[in-house]
Amino acid sequence: MERIFSVLFVFSISLIYLGPIISAQPEATKASPVVQIPIEAISSNVTTTQLPIEKTGPIEIEIKRASEATRIAGCKDLCGDGICQEIVCMAIGCPCPETQNTCPQDCKVGLQPRPIEKISPVISLPEQAKVEIIPIQENPILVNEKPVVFTGIEAPLPKISVEVKLTALAPSSTTVEIEIDKENKTIKIEHENVSVITKESITIEEKTIKVVTPKQNIQISVLPAVAVSVAISKVPHEVKEVELKVVDEKPIYEIEGIKAGKILWLIPVSFQIQTHIDAQTGETIKLEKPWWSFLVA
Repeated sequence: MERIFSVLFVFSISLIYLGPIISAQPEATKASPVVQIPIEAISSNVTTTQLPIEKTGPIEIEIKRASEATRIAGCKDLCGDGICQEIVCMAIGCPCPETQNTCPQDCKVGLQPRPIEKISPVISLPEQAKVEIIPIQENPILVNEKPVVFTGIEAPLPKISVEVKLTALAPSSTTVEIEIDKENKTIKIEHENVSVITKESITIEEKTIKVVTPKQNIQISVLPAVAVSVAISKVPHEVKEVELKVVDEKPIYEIEGIKAGKILWLIPVSFQIQTHIDAQTGETIKLEKPWWSFLVA
């Protein structure tokens, strides 16, 4: 009986401590909606005057929640495609706003509306357009050489979703998200949960990403997740930071990481590793680590 009581006591204490741990796990969050920006939204905002771009000002595109938006002339009716257009751009060619009242077949009853303060839309710009991102500029996004600003959203700039062609046969393409930090004048490129920071200007055209250099625009053939995999395959370690740079007219990934282990299986140590990966070929250009690292297991 005494043994049974002890087991029950330990089990009860375990539940007390496990309870908060289990409940503290983050809830699954709904992915940010992708707002399709059609080419008409860019061209319809262009003035017919021949003034220089810096005098005409940037093209403004407003993004609103469907419940707060009005149906405008020239919007694209997509009701029935199975996707609720809960956040839309307000311009010719943009999807018409959809709600449970206006399009019940797409916007199912019972769906909880997204809290207004949590709206962080991801935009998808026209595939046939040339997109430039110049982080040092006041208006860093240019579409067909015209600066574009987005209003009606709380975030300073929306993320940009880009479909990028792959050199491998399958799959033929992958999705990359691009985020601009105006304060630090940097760009974050995210691919398969791997984030890369760069201060370089980039262009997106025909499903390719290129880095702008003084002499030419160079295509990034190796995406961030692949570059990190190459670095880890050379020396297994924890990656802390990845930066895309241009060195001698060549785009490279500079990957910083830490490896922990024991010298001669006895003394715990950790040391820094820096790897340079060619962003065009995926080859390892440089691998820096302490000379004594071969003693660490």
